[in-house]
Amino acid sequence: MEERYEIREQIGKGGLGAVYKAFDSRMNREVAIKRIPLDSTAPDMKEEAARQLIKDAGALASLQHPNIVTIYDVGIDGDVPYVVMELLSGRSLDELIEGAPLTWSDFKELVLQTQEALIATHELNLTHSDIKPSNLLMTWLPSGKFQIKIVDFGLTTLTQGHSQGANHEIELVFGSMFFMPPEQFEGKQLDARSDLYSMGCVYYQALTGICPFVGANAQEVIEAHLHHKLIPLQDVRADIPLWACDWVMWQINLQPEDRPESARESLSLFLQNNQFPNPELSLGDTSSQSSANAPRLLVPVSDTVEVANTTSAPASSQAPINKPSAPALTIEKQPTATSVSATPAPKAPAPAVKEVVKTATAAQALTPPEGSKTSVYASAQVPKPAQALASPSGQLTASTTAKAQPPQKPLTVQPLEKPKISNSSKTAIAAILGVIIALFGWYLFDQNSKNRQTKIYNEMISYAAKGDAAELPVDAKKLDQLLNAATNTGVVEARQTVYKALFLAKATDNTDIDQRIAEFATTTDMLPDVREVLIRDVLRKRNNPDVVPYLINYAATHKNDPRFALAALQAIRPMVGNDQLDSLFDLILTTEHDEIRKVVEEILADLIKKAPNTSAIASRLVTLYKESTNDDVRYSMLRLMGRRGGDEAVALVKSSLDSAETKNQIAAIIALGSWNDVSVFPLLTEFIAKTDQVDLRSRAFDAALRLLSSPAATSDANAYQKNWIQLSKAAKTSEEQIKIIRGLANNQEEWAEKLIEPYQDSEDDKTADLAIRMMARIKEVRKIKTNTGTNPKTAQ
Repeated sequence: MEERYEIREQIGKGGLGAVYKAFDSRMNREVAIKRIPLDSTAPDMKEEAARQLIKDAGALASLQHPNIVTIYDVGIDGDVPYVVMELLSGRSLDELIEGAPLTWSDFKELVLQTQEALIATHELNLTHSDIKPSNLLMTWLPSGKFQIKIVDFGLTTLTQGHSQGANHEIELVFGSMFFMPPEQFEGKQLDARSDLYSMGCVYYQALTGICPFVGANAQEVIEAHLHHKLIPLQDVRADIPLWACDWVMWQINLQPEDRPESARESLSLFLQNNQFPNPELSLGDTSSQSSANAPRLLVPVSDTVEVANTTSAPASSQAPINKPSAPALTIEKQPTATSVSATPAPKAPAPAVKEVVKTATAAQALTPPEGSKTSVYASAQVPKPAQALASPSGQLTASTTAKAQPPQKPLTVQPLEKPKISNSSKTAIAAILGVIIALFGWYLFDQNSKNRQTKIYNEMISYAAKGDAAELPVDAKKLDQLLNAATNTGVVEARQTVYKALFLAKATDNTDIDQRIAEFATTTDMLPDVREVLIRDVLRKRNNPDVVPYLINYAATHKNDPRFALAALQAIRPMVGNDQLDSLFDLILTTEHDEIRKVVEEILADLIKKAPNTSAIASRLVTLYKESTNDDVRYSMLRLMGRRGGDEAVALVKSSLDSAETKNQIAAIIALGSWNDVSVFPLLTEFIAKTDQVDLRSRAFDAALRLLSSPAATSDANAYQKNWIQLSKAAKTSEEQIKIIRGLANNQEEWAEKLIEPYQDSEDDKTADLAIRMMARIKEVRKIKTNTGTNPKTAQ
């Protein structure tokens, strides 16, 4: 290393090597130096690896961005490459979220800074390929705000992985397994969308404190990624806008083409959603959007949420907020006479003119024509009041332009005779007045009642909108208030809060809340979106098994109406039991809709796997397979046979593998991949050896790998080794060989090492390179475990 760098202390050690605090004497500044040893790289590849690392690190040095660690220099010290970069003080993101997940406001800042960094690097055709919380360093500025710096950008793909810390047993060659995109496990080319996937996993953990894809061992983590097994973000974090949950889930779609095309597109949609003031808080998986390709673009709505007397708004009219808070609710505004204008009325004129007007009127009173019999009330004419003028003394006087008239004869006014009212009229008038008083009293009572109901409703909604809201006590009337509000409220944000209130509702009387919600949701006229959410989300979250028969019956009566039938089936999944097997079998046999049949099959697969009566269920599956005339039903029964096994099931699956019908063969392969033991493993390897169809061979190979990754496969160590040897012999293509290498990634047995070793001489560069790196990894892990006293043969 150049003399200009004075090493002072080691400040860290990670997967890519040790990091040291040093002093740059030439530039008179403290720096961080990362030494990246290539000890485990094959000797003939060290020079090329070092050269490539320096080349790419040099490219990164030209990138100056506030959210990417600045690289000052690169070089080689002996045969060890090193990178000189700015020295950062602060904490990594994983250290920060160990205490608690990020708040919504802090999360937004995290998104803005990291997405800007990705935009800058991806436009240089550089990828990180090892994004994880420990590679995001947070430093605090004098203003109190934090700044994110991404480190190790572009270095990971050039070096071997060194597992460190508590999680080193569940990391692969290239970075942390918890945040790796599926294509990285499969050895496919990585691009900008791969980084977006990893960053999406980081966002998920930042908001929840847990990784989205987890497992008890390495293989389970891989399976979770490859089969996209995770809890939707909105089910874990219910106090952030639903659009933000959708946005994060968009990043971690299984297929790269279903993710944002670029970080620029991703950030653009985030900013568009975030500019509006009103939230749609997440109640959970409130739409199938969770698994959709891209989140909705939201549009602004009014700041005031009208719950009463509003029309229905489309679901896309939701809007985000800057931080979680309860929507403002205004219930049945009562108009008043003074609410017409915000401008106060002008004051009335001063009454001092009144005496002047009276004098002028009396002086100019006219006598009606002689002989007229018209009443004085009709004939007396009152001229306009004289204009009031101010005298020099300040007193008001009257002024008129009329000439003085001679005195007139005074007008004699005859008093009118007071009309008489009969007793019957008095009675009628009294009755009318009584009715008016009664109506007015009823009106006042009704208004008071409405005001009380409004107050109660607002109290319930305000409580439900709180982030820490628990149970919400309700009786039958309050429950009906919430249900009616869900159907009558036109603004999406208000409905979301009502849904949450229904989810939290707990009866204070003998009301069966779940049954009432189920009946209301399936019988009342309402918007389709509202019906779907009430069934699928509210009832599912309430998790009361008592409503399962009702919802299955509802799905059966709507078996050809997929939207609401699927909502009912999704609601029952977490709470259905073996007592519903008959109803589910009836439904899968009678529905004509493929999507409904698929969901029922998935529910049955979970139940059958856990059901105690193995032989009876296996026999039933075989009988239904033989009796059904519907090919789709037969395929479903065939796939389900793998969950229970049995001699008859084996015979049928083998017969299906030998058939000429491709769909039948695929169903049999799926069944074998999920078999309850490994007794059928030879059927898969035999089929792989004899089939000449590329797609079927690939499916069978993957099914064999799934079977070997099941807990049942490892129960017999000798059989486990024998099956791996058999499958490795069947692996002919480079893709299959890479799958073998990755499948043995965390196996420290000597026989696994012998299976990987021949692939080092593969003609395919990618296969050979992976095998070389994996062999180095196995040796290093064995060395580490030997030094720490851990038995490498038993540690997994």
